[in-house]
Amino acid sequence: MNYKEIARKILYFLFDPLVHLVRKLGISPNHITVLGLILNVYAALHLINFFQWDELTYGDRLFGFGIILGLAGLMDTIDGRLARLYDMKSKFGAFFDSVVDRYSEFIMFMGILLYYNHFDHLIGIILTFVALIGSIMVSYNRSRAEALGVDCSVGFMQRPERIVFIGIWSIIWGLVFMFTTFSENKYLLIEGLDYFTLGFLFLAISTNITALRRLIHSEHQLKKLAS
Repeated sequence: MNYKEIARKILYFLFDPLVHLVRKLGISPNHITVLGLILNVYAALHLINFFQWDELTYGDRLFGFGIILGLAGLMDTIDGRLARLYDMKSKFGAFFDSVVDRYSEFIMFMGILLYYNHFDHLIGIILTFVALIGSIMVSYNRSRAEALGVDCSVGFMQRPERIVFIGIWSIIWGLVFMFTTFSENKYLLIEGLDYFTLGFLFLAISTNITALRRLIHSEHQLKKLAS
């Protein structure tokens, strides 16, 4: 049993009671999917302080972003579990979930880009954009490979891992900035690269490595099918 299966079993154990409650309330998987999208929009707006809450500090925004992102990720778990437990699966439902997931992720990254743009943080913008490219290609490589009859679920930085990483990273640094005196130079690793942005350097590298791994895996599998 790999780490993904273990994590999935733990999640199901924790959240199945909530799934049963959602079913009793007559809420469908598609409703949960849309709620996840709304939460992602709210997370992005919170990060860029769209609502102009003057009391929000640098740390508050990051911490709130991470928490809301975690709730959005929970919706992504619940909708699929609800569909499977109560035999509510459909081809359109799977397609709808996949499309909305892409919108949710793009909106999340848009929030991060606007956040960095507000601080004129060029390196943060570049790394976030490269991470976005990698994230798109991870999903695209899988969908194209599966359309050609190849299983392409290999690699570490799939969407759940990306959301969990960004959420936890934001919460950690949000707490750091909330309980310490924030100074940009204090958290500078090297010129132009602070410790929080280091997480997006990791994301930019790991997502594109995963995309490349899927490309190579698909090449090998397609050659086997052709032989």
